[in-house]
Amino acid sequence: MSLESVLAEIAALPVWLGALALFAAALIEYVFPPFPGDSICLFGAFLVGHAGWSLPAVFAAVLAGNVVGFAADYAIGAWMRRRLARRGAAGAEPSPRLRAVLDLEERFRTRAATTLLLNRFLPGIRAFLFVGAGFYRYSFARTVLWGTLSATAWNALIFAAGVAVGLNWADLSTWMERYTTAVWILLGLLAVALLARWWFRRRAGGGQ
Repeated sequence: MSLESVLAEIAALPVWLGALALFAAALIEYVFPPFPGDSICLFGAFLVGHAGWSLPAVFAAVLAGNVVGFAADYAIGAWMRRRLARRGAAGAEPSPRLRAVLDLEERFRTRAATTLLLNRFLPGIRAFLFVGAGFYRYSFARTVLWGTLSATAWNALIFAAGVAVGLNWADLSTWMERYTTAVWILLGLLAVALLARWWFRRRAGGGQ
């Protein structure tokens, strides 16, 4: 089956059904990060230009899925923290690794707004940022605010690209693949830089 015939089949669906599928895809991306949510969103934007789907309806469906998805991540993080608190109340001592994680709370809170604002532009790790927000008890209202602003900006970029490119799905998907690859390279370089910084500081401190 050719791409054109597949697009024709999807374009023939009622808009409400297509919007529901996009909502579910945008939600699943946050709960199951390997799921290609951005590609689904991109395809929805493509169909706005290709099949005349309602732009407000499709955009709202994707944004709503994002919000419900990262709210679920926040709830998972909050549940993990409550579970940890119950273990502490029962007299269980946290492991050294867990204590190190807990020690990051103030640092996370200080950078939470910026981190959550950038989350949509960080493929692969965005879900874990919201789990962290829940775990470190960052304000849920602020989490929703920053997460929604980030999702709105990112989705607007994708939809603008999708509508502009129109029928050229190959160019659009190639653009997304290149962007994702570039971000992963930058994240890898950042991880190496942070690791090198930690190592040099450890050596300067005599390995303490």
